[in-house]
Amino acid sequence: MWRPGVDVVFAPVDVCGMSKAWRAAGHILLGSITAILAACEPTDRSVSDTTVAPPGGGVEAGSDSGSMGHWDSGAGSVFLVREDSVTRAIFPLIRQLDSSAVLDESMVRELEAEGIAATGAAGTLRVRGFTAAEEICTAWPTVAISADAPRDWTIAFQRGVATPLSLRSIESLKPSDSARLAGQITTLAASLPNDTARAFRGLPFTVRAAHTFTPAPGVEALVAEIVRRVNVEANPREESVLLIAERMSGSTEWRTAYAEHSSGAEDDVERASALVAVKLAPAALPTLVIERAGTDWVAYALIQRDADGQWSESWESAYSGC
Repeated sequence: MWRPGVDVVFAPVDVCGMSKAWRAAGHILLGSITAILAACEPTDRSVSDTTVAPPGGGVEAGSDSGSMGHWDSGAGSVFLVREDSVTRAIFPLIRQLDSSAVLDESMVRELEAEGIAATGAAGTLRVRGFTAAEEICTAWPTVAISADAPRDWTIAFQRGVATPLSLRSIESLKPSDSARLAGQITTLAASLPNDTARAFRGLPFTVRAAHTFTPAPGVEALVAEIVRRVNVEANPREESVLLIAERMSGSTEWRTAYAEHSSGAEDDVERASALVAVKLAPAALPTLVIERAGTDWVAYALIQRDADGQWSESWESAYSGC
């Protein structure tokens, strides 16, 4: 049976180089894969690339304009994240957490929200208001919630704006099925065309986590976190990949629908993970809520499937942390 930490080796395809544009927090969005992107790996900071696969095998270009994207007002004016022992309120329209940010407590006071876990719905909760918290770094405000709130939720949206989708762990499959799926995931990762981290080529992939879900009738999807490492004692490095793939029900062939890479020093590399899956807002778009985290910062993003079946990032929060 597949287990987290078991390596499956595939050799990625070599590609040509191309320049990159940095985001303020270290992200990079690269352009069209039809030109097959690649670039030299940076040596001293984490780098993130994004690949989106539209219909017909073509490729959409990513934008690095600095915009956080569009927040659909139908998804509510605020949502909650359970972070260790505290609950934080995320204000989607705040573009930077600094002294100019206006965080209106009235927007969360007495807010009724529906908790969501990876496995689905996790009960309802009520927000009482902000709580005092000593923060070393700039962070989203902490809030107090009702004493009877569910304990296993991860994300909470305002009542009525999100319908949970269940994320099924690869570990829940039969041993032979989980091993087969792990192999298919690493094959997809190895074949991604914008492999900019040249130092990692030919090294084994490790599936850190993988889940399947059903974004639309007749469609099976998976979201996986895959890593590979350069184990040099003086400078250990890691590449982290977030991958979304789809196949039609009954098919054995997966196609990559979205991927993002980050690489850098093992202790500093950005890691992206899927927290929950929902159908969000009046359009009921299948949506993955993603956490992106570094050593001392965190941000949240929505990756959504549109009416044409294409996955792309629609919004990212301001950065919280040092």
